[in-house]
Parts: sequence; structure tokens; C-alpha cells
Amino acid sequence: MDYRPASTMIATLGGQPQVVTFALDALLTRGEPIVETVVIHFAPHDPRTRQALERLDREFPNDFYAYAKRSIRLRRIMLRDHQGPLVDIVDERTAEAVRFHIAEILRLEKDQGRPLHVVLAGGRRILALMLFLTAIVYLDYSDHLWHLYTPRPFMELARDGQRMHARPEDGVRLIEVPFPHWGADFPGLRQLSSMQLQQPIPISQDIGRCRQAWQRLTPARRRVLYWIVRGERPQQVAERLGITLKTVDSHLEDIKAVCREIWELPPDQSLSYRDLREWFRPFQTFMTLD
Repeated sequence: MDYRPASTMIATLGGQPQVVTFALDALLTRGEPIVETVVIHFAPHDPRTRQALERLDREFPNDFYAYAKRSIRLRRIMLRDHQGPLVDIVDERTAEAVRFHIAEILRLEKDQGRPLHVVLAGGRRILALMLFLTAIVYLDYSDHLWHLYTPRPFMELARDGQRMHARPEDGVRLIEVPFPHWGADFPGLRQLSSMQLQQPIPISQDIGRCRQAWQRLTPARRRVLYWIVRGERPQQVAERLGITLKTVDSHLEDIKAVCREIWELPPDQSLSYRDLREWFRPFQTFMTLD
């Protein structure tokens, strides 16, 4: 009997959403009990990134991975610095901000106590480099680092999410990447890195927008957003509040409309409840219910 503990997959994302599902499918085929998929990405101002996120959302309705018919939570994490979401790495400052944020993500994921499967695929090459350099500090011998190999002919067929899943004959496979476990072998190095992460960071101006949005919401909409930000899915919020899922969805649409106006987004720009969770999570301390 296989007693492997529940684990988490972490991957970076650019404009190719299929790299996430290809890697996840390969891990599940290996028998890895993945319960959460963490996708690290830049702010979706670029249409290809936005479309990739929307395509992934459709693969995980209500945190259920439809292709494998099992519950797997999709958690999207937008890269940011103290000034707000990051659109790209354009200089040394943004490169350091990305390294800092990825290190914080890995540290927090390790605190969950689950083995990590880190996939070096998706997005700019420098993102994979940042993820690798951080992984050698925070990953230990229970974790794995993977390279996703996709044959070029099938890569062209699958481009931009045209194929979200591969057949065995398509030749897509994971290759385990050997890496030095510096943090596990030299705990002082990991402690030093964690101390750097604990230094105070200036609060982003986004807190002002979040406060403004919160103040404009009705009590009913605040209750919905409150529990969404704390990690619950819409169905769970409906059950907790004793209302229908349709009512929760209606409140979420109203909340998104307020946020589009405050963030000055196009009225037709797609937003998900996961976007709301990501925007408000850093500032949830001011979100109190009457």
C-alpha cells in the first residue's frame, strides 16, 4: 500500500497554461497525491497571461480538477513588491523583488508540512532560474524538482492552451532535476534567508484601494468577500452563510464590478474569486464583520 503523504505542486506561468496541466497529469500518473497546485505569475496585464489564467480556471471549477475527477485546489499567486503587482522583470530592483517573493512563497509552503513538487516550466526563463535558486535553499530531501519535456511537434499543437492534456504517445514527460539541498544540509543558510524575509516591507498602495472597495460593499457582500479571502470556495461560503450558490455568485459579480472601477480596469476584463482573494489577502486584518 502506498503511504505517500498529500503533496503540493508549484509551477510558474506565462502564456502557456498547458504546462501546468501537463505537469500535474504526469505527477498524478506517477501516483503522487497532489491536493494543491500553486501557480506563480506576473500581473495579468498581458492578454496572453490573462487568457492563460482564465483557461486554467476552467480546468479547476470550484477547486475540482475536472480532468482527473478529483479535488485539487488551484491557488494563483501574483508576483508583487511593495509598490504593488509586478508586470515583468525589467531591472535589478524587480529581479530582487521576484526573488524575495518566491522565497517567501516557498517558505510558507514548507510551513504547511507537505512535500513539494516544483516544476521549472512556464513563463520567462528568469522565473525558472529564480525558482531554482530559491528551491536549493528551502527544499529538503522530501521535495522534488522537475523539468517538463514536451516534444517540439506536440508543443506546437498545444500552444496557447489548444491542448491542455497529453496522451502517452505524445511524449510529454517529467524529468527529475538533481539539485543541491543547501538549506537542508546547512540549516543556518535557510535561517539566514528566513531572517531576511522577516524584515519589514512597506505596505503597497493597494491597501488604499482595498479599503476603498471594502467600504463601498454592503454587509452581505462583505461577508462573502471575508470568507473568500480566508480560503473558502463559493460553495463553502454559501453553506457557511446559509444562502444559495447563485446568491454568492451574484455578490461576487457586484464585488468585481466595484473592484474594476477602483482599479480602473476595463468593464469586460475577466476576474475570478481567486483574483479577489489574492488582492485582499495581504490586508485582511482590516476586514472585520459587524
